[in-house]
Parts: sequence; C-alpha cells; structure tokens
Amino acid sequence: MKKLLISLSLVFLHWLSLSNGLAQQQSDLNVEADQLDFENEANRVTARGNVLLRKGAQSLRADVVTYNTVTEQAFARGNVVFTNQDQIWRGDTLQYNFITGKGSFPDLEMKSGPFTLNADSVDRMSPVQTQLQGVTVTTCPVTVDPEFLISASKVDVYDESIFVMRNPVFHLHGIPFFYLPRLTLDQERQPTNIDVIPGYGSRDGFSLLTSYNRYPSDGYRTKTHLDYRSERGPALGQDFFWYEPGNHHQNLTSLKLYGMMDDAPYRDEKQKTRLNEQGIEVEEERYRIQVRHRQQITPTDTLWANASYLSDAKVVEEFFRDDFRQEPTPENRLVYSSYGDGWNANIELNRQLNDDMFNSVNRLPEASFNMPLRQLENIDLLYAGSTQAGFLERSYSSFDRGQGNEKYDSLRVHTDHMLFYPTRHFGWLNVIPRAGGRATYYGNTRETQTRIVPVSTTDENNIITTTFKEETFETSESADIRILPELGLETSFKAFGIVHDQPTGLGRGLRHVVEPFTNYTFIPEPDLTPDKIYQFDEIDRLGEQHNMAFGVRNKWQTRRTRTDGSSYIHDMVNVAVSSNYDLRSEADPNLGNIRVDTELRLVDWARARVDFQYDTDEGEINTVDTHLRFEDPQSRSWISLDQRFRVDNTHTMQLTYRLNPRGKLGFEGYTRYELENDGFEEQDVMFTYQTDCVGYGIGGRWIKGDTFQDGTRDDDDYEIWFQIWLTAFPRAILGSRGR
Repeated sequence: MKKLLISLSLVFLHWLSLSNGLAQQQSDLNVEADQLDFENEANRVTARGNVLLRKGAQSLRADVVTYNTVTEQAFARGNVVFTNQDQIWRGDTLQYNFITGKGSFPDLEMKSGPFTLNADSVDRMSPVQTQLQGVTVTTCPVTVDPEFLISASKVDVYDESIFVMRNPVFHLHGIPFFYLPRLTLDQERQPTNIDVIPGYGSRDGFSLLTSYNRYPSDGYRTKTHLDYRSERGPALGQDFFWYEPGNHHQNLTSLKLYGMMDDAPYRDEKQKTRLNEQGIEVEEERYRIQVRHRQQITPTDTLWANASYLSDAKVVEEFFRDDFRQEPTPENRLVYSSYGDGWNANIELNRQLNDDMFNSVNRLPEASFNMPLRQLENIDLLYAGSTQAGFLERSYSSFDRGQGNEKYDSLRVHTDHMLFYPTRHFGWLNVIPRAGGRATYYGNTRETQTRIVPVSTTDENNIITTTFKEETFETSESADIRILPELGLETSFKAFGIVHDQPTGLGRGLRHVVEPFTNYTFIPEPDLTPDKIYQFDEIDRLGEQHNMAFGVRNKWQTRRTRTDGSSYIHDMVNVAVSSNYDLRSEADPNLGNIRVDTELRLVDWARARVDFQYDTDEGEINTVDTHLRFEDPQSRSWISLDQRFRVDNTHTMQLTYRLNPRGKLGFEGYTRYELENDGFEEQDVMFTYQTDCVGYGIGGRWIKGDTFQDGTRDDDDYEIWFQIWLTAFPRAILGSRGR
C-alpha cells in the first residue's frame, strides 16, 4: 500500500508540473520505493530503498535513484540493475535518460543471450548505440577467472543485439591464443563460429586448419578456410551458402572453393611411378570447385544441381576424406523434377567435368516421364508405363583410353508399357495376368567383326617367319529398334495364424503371415541383342527371358499403441525367400540363385537387415549384405554396422558410431575392416569432453597404404588433431578434418 501511494504521488507531481505550463507530456514511468523525497521547484524526486523505475520494456533497480520529472534524467547508485527487454546491465552507478535513451554505465556487467560482458565504462550514445571501453566477454559462468573469454579495447553495441569488437583477443585459461582485428557478433542472426584445429599427420606434417563462419545477412552465410600444413604448404578456401531464411533445406545454394600449392603432391618417387602408371598425374597446383543447388520452384517442381571440378583424381581423397567416402567419383548433374496426380517427370543433364580422370555415362540430356501403377477409369485394368529419351555418351579416363577403350555415344528412346488384370479366385487366390512390352530406338548400334592379321618375326639367322592371328574389332552401324513384347502371370495368396493374443514386452499378440507367390515371364529373343547395342545402363542389357520366379514372404506381426492411444500393426520380422527357374532348354543352370531377405525391428531402438544369395550352381553363398543399427533419439547416440561380402572379391565390415555427443564425454568414429586378408583399412575416431562453456576434442585417423600386385604397398597414413569450441554454439567442424 505504501508503494502504491508513492506511485500516485509521483503521478500527481507530473500533473502539477503540467498545470504550471511546463512543455512536458505526462510520463508513463512508474516508481516504487521505500521512501520518496520531492523537490517541487527543481522537479526532482529522490527515491531510497528497493527502488524500481519502470517505463515500457525498461526498468531500473538501485538503492538510491534521483529522478527529474521533466527531463526524465535518472542517476542511480548502489546495486544498479538496468533491464531493457532481454538485456541486463549491472553496475555500481548509472546515469540514464528515459527519453533520449542516452546514459553512462561505469564499471558495468551485462548479460545478453549466451554472453556475459564486463566493461570498465559504458556510454549509451543513443537508443540504438552503446559504446563500451575495456571489455571482456565470456560464455562461461561468471567467475573471477573464467575458462574462456574474449578481451577487446572497445565494443560498439547497436540495437542492443549487434556487437562490433575492435582488436579482440581470445583467451583460454588466461592464455591468449587467437587475434582478430575486428569481430561482429549478431544476436539476431546465427552466431559466428571460429574453429582452430591443430594437428599432425604423416603426409601433412604439423598442420593448423581454421574455419571462420559468418552470417552477413539473413539467408546468406560464408565460411573462410585458412590452412597450413608444414610438409605441403598453405591452403585457402572460401565457401558461400545462400538459403531461404527460416528453412535451410527448402532452397539452398552453395559454392565451395579450395586451393593450395602442394609442396609434396606425391609421397615419394615410388608412389609417383605407380600413380602415373594408372594414368593419375598430380601437379603442385591443387584445387576443388564444388557447386550444390536445390530449389523448390513450386510445390510440385524441384531443381537440383551438383558439380565438382578437380585439379586431379586424388585431391578429394586426400583433403576431403568425408566427401570421398560418400562420393568417390564426383557427380556432375542438373535435374529438373516435376510430379502430378499419377505421374512424375524429370529432365537430367549429366556431364563428367573431369573426364580425363574418371569413367562416366553422360546424359546430354535425358528426359523421362513415368506413370506408376494405377487403375484405368471404368475398367478393371491396371496400367504402368514410362518413357525416356536422351543422347547418351560413354566416356573413359585417359588411362582407360590408353588401354584401347574408345568413347561412344548414341541417341536412345526407350518406352515401357504394361497392363495388369487383377483377379481373385476361391476367395483367397490372387491371379494377375499381364501383357505389354518395351521398345527401344538406338541412333547407333555396333557390330563385332574379326579379321586375320599377319604377324612377321625374324629369328637370329635373319629368317622371317609369318603367322596369322585373329583380331576382333568393332564398327558403328546404323540406327535400329529393339522390340521386347512381354507376357506374364503372377499368383499369390496370404494365410495367417494367431500364435497368441497376450501382451508382451514387444506388443500385444503375435500373428504369423505367410504369402507364397509365383511370377511367370516370357519375352522372346529380339533381333537386336545386347552384343549389338552400345552399353550405358541396365536398359541396354534387356533381352530374352523365359522363367518362373517363385518364393514365399513371412511376417511376424504384433499390435502396438501410439502415444495418442491409437493402435497399429507392427512388423517385427519380415523374411522373404525367392529364386527363379530358367525355362529355356539351353540355360545352364536352370535354377538361379536363392535369395533371402530378412528385416528385424523387434524394438524401436534397434533394427537389422540381412540379405544373401546362394549360388545353386557352385553350391556356395556368393553375396551377403548386413546392416545393424542401434540408436537413442534422446541423446542422439547411434551405432551402425555394415557388412558386405562378394565371393572372390571383397569381404568388408564398416562400423560408424556417435555416442553421447551432447554429454560431458562423447565418442564418435568410423572403422573399416577387410576380413579376407587385409585386416584394418581405416580408423577414424574422436573423443570429446565438454565443460559448462568449453568443449575439447582430440581425434585421429589411420589409413592403410595401397597394396599392389607385386605384394608391396605404400606407407600407412595417419594424423591426429585437437579441437576447441564453445558449448553455447554448435561446432562448425563436427569431429572431422574434412574441409
């Protein structure tokens, strides 16, 4: 009640000032205090004890405040706290004008977002600009000696959200380690990230990789790389990102430039000789130019673009290891995609920009139109069809051209149409006959011919001996059309049984569903066989078929409940066993591989898939693919194990994991192991430790040297690195030395 009376007294004082003819509008500033002293002639009020002045989003707390009711100039002392929206300023004294927004804050502490700022003196120049002298900034809890801080001689604050720091110096545990002439922190935009990663590698020597991320405007981001490797020299990179504000994935364009003068492009002369024998030449000038673009033009139309231009075939493998794992051969394509009710269409332009380094199938361009399976109106027929047309080119690297492979090209138009007539018999048997066909036009075909070539040799007695050998060569022929009519019949039925209907830890009940199926296909042999067709992809390998595919699908299902209370059927185990029998009399063997596909999802946090094929002719398993994944969405931890086996070729296992990435201790890495002979081929690991404000990471990578036909191999590559980041912001480089 006492504070209410004081506030009413202040309002009365303003009314009294107005009645005396002062040119001042009534203030909306409220005052609360234990004691108020009025000086009417001086238009001054002195408030003592738990003082609180409030005006809009601004508030001022102090032990004592002297306030002019006309000019709204305030002087506060003792435990001063000034708040303006989400900005908090602390100090011992304060001069501030609530009308002009100007003030002076000596020896101030300010809290803004994740930052705590201390200044020797602060001058509020205007409502939108404040100037600070002798500044320290930290994201750590306020202590006498914070773990991390930035010191600056002067800081200009604009709109209470943009901090422009002059000559900032970065300190860790009191030790300066980085300097910039100027640094801008914008609270309204994404924070600036600076990553400094020192390390050592067997190929690079001592290295220092730095990344500086900036957000000059909403929808635009840059990343600058300044790297140094003691054995290879300096490198520069500049990345640009354009995106739709508020939606980074809707429309995104990136341009990445990276280049260096490599003092050691080869490990040694032995490696240089071997790479040159493979047609790989590496110069000192090394670079990568990469462009990515995705644009959602309309809700149904999307444009993708992807292009990389490289100095040599090894630059991505050596300096962008993570990108190399995902895309060993760079893709260069432009795709426009559109879809509608029951159809989708694409136009693709694909051209290998590094054709001297890599083999490629270029599409210059190729358009396609697809109609997925749909029912025709007013009749019980289903239809599916597709058409694609384009100019295709098979190009070879300079090395493969030297081995006798020559580039070829052809115009190709391919169309595929099929009608299905689904029927059900006896209430349980599905019988679906189909009829249709494919037609493919080739602008160029090929003919393989042989000729007899004389070969003369001279012995030590100068006697000439002539022999004749058969030589095979190809000639380009005129255009032709391949017609592939098709007839088929598919049958299937489902049967199920309830194993039990009791609740378990995996759901309620267990049901077993069995679905046997057969699929008969007849395609007569065309006049234009695959050996007369230039090969680009699987379309060109199509030909005669007369077989019966058969198998059985098994599912074990349970009923589960969602968080909203609704229930659904969940497939815990899904197993399909299939094969095919070739009905052509000359086929050997007639029985094809037996394929087994198994998928398990017993619990939400784990899933597994195992696919393998059994070769009935050789009596052995010839392929196995396994995928296991365990994940915890809350901590964002996961472990993934992939295995790939190809008889007489490869047997590789890959393990990737990220454990507790947001916790105090984290662990992430990648391992590739060859089970046949080579053992471990690559190890990549990083440990992280995070305090209240600083994160530390130490990582390492080991790559086994290449093994050659003569049994020798290159030296192993290894590197270690160290990383520091602020936990208030995400890391710009996540556990990787890839640029």
